[in-house]
Amino acid sequence: MMSRAQHVTNVRAHGALADGKTDDSKAFRRAIVKAQKNGTRKIFIPKGHYLIAQPIKLPSYFTLEASPDAYIELKPSCNQYLLQNEDQVNGNVHIKVTGGKWNGNGWTQTRTLRSTVDSSAFCFGMFFYKVRQLEVGNLQIDSTRSWGIAYMECDTVHIHDVRFQQNPFKDAQRTSALGQNGDGVTGGGNHVLIENISGFTNDDMIAFAAGGACFQGKMAAFPAVDYRDVTVRNINPESIYDSIPTLKGVAFYTFENRKVSDITIEKVHGNTAMASVLFYGLFDKTGYFSNVRVKDVSGANVYGRSTQAWFPTEYGIICVKQSIIDRLDIGQVSRDERRYANPQFSFDQHTVIDSLNINQVDIRHQQIKGNLLLQAAGAVIKNSRINGVSIGTRE
Repeated sequence: MMSRAQHVTNVRAHGALADGKTDDSKAFRRAIVKAQKNGTRKIFIPKGHYLIAQPIKLPSYFTLEASPDAYIELKPSCNQYLLQNEDQVNGNVHIKVTGGKWNGNGWTQTRTLRSTVDSSAFCFGMFFYKVRQLEVGNLQIDSTRSWGIAYMECDTVHIHDVRFQQNPFKDAQRTSALGQNGDGVTGGGNHVLIENISGFTNDDMIAFAAGGACFQGKMAAFPAVDYRDVTVRNINPESIYDSIPTLKGVAFYTFENRKVSDITIEKVHGNTAMASVLFYGLFDKTGYFSNVRVKDVSGANVYGRSTQAWFPTEYGIICVKQSIIDRLDIGQVSRDERRYANPQFSFDQHTVIDSLNINQVDIRHQQIKGNLLLQAAGAVIKNSRINGVSIGTRE
């Protein structure tokens, strides 16, 4: 019978000092090469503080397991990823990452977008491109310049049990970083399950993109693609310092008139600055969504800082913009509103919904006057059923 040590390759055995000062990048590379040669195809990161200046690159059929008290930190101003799949041209298969606390030193890094994906420096925390059968879970990611976990053009993805703690300020003057692409989990693919995600992010906690990505007005080199079979559940956006909320909970975006089908969003609980759930066709191109189910959503739009004061009224709590949806079912929605008279459901003038079903809505408010339920001026809703709506003042 083989011992646990024979089943994994320990990075400490290949020169990682884990002192938080020495660059351990080469030790990780040596451990990965050894694990490929000895057939374990798995590395283990024990307790310690690991500083790296180059990304950990995982090949196909490979597992990285980190101890819960392993701390992996990206060297400031190196403009790299913490971790990525090895082949970012043709892709990889069967990659698993679990455990550890990962810090990207976000606002020291500088993004550079170039003509190809593999030549760009997006400064994501973890970046998986064209990976089939990907699992990432049971870890924490702090302070990345861009998305914490990015997966693009992937297939069969499971990302679960991840906590985020992004930096809400981008400089020493405490300038707000909200809206600066500091997403939690963002990507695109088929057969995707994202679940049990919590914490604070500067932008969307969960974002799904049908190809494309935009960083402060500049497009990345990801192609626009149709996707299907996406489930997002148990999402808990939080505020940091008790007053700065995660920007948005769950957002689905399309580029270049692309389509995402068979979407399930369940159990999104927590206040956000702008929206709990959003569907949006970007850059004036109609987005297409098919067979969409949203269930068990609670929270309100809140924001206490004088800067960016428009955030809470920009969208409804559940919002559709520039999109066509054949079927949208929404149920079990609740909200405790203490300040804003914005609608629970907002469909802009470019929205077309063939079949809309809304059930079980409970909105409590603090003597607020205005439209708290539905805004759909100019939207085309061909068939609708709205049942079980209760709106009343808080006791």
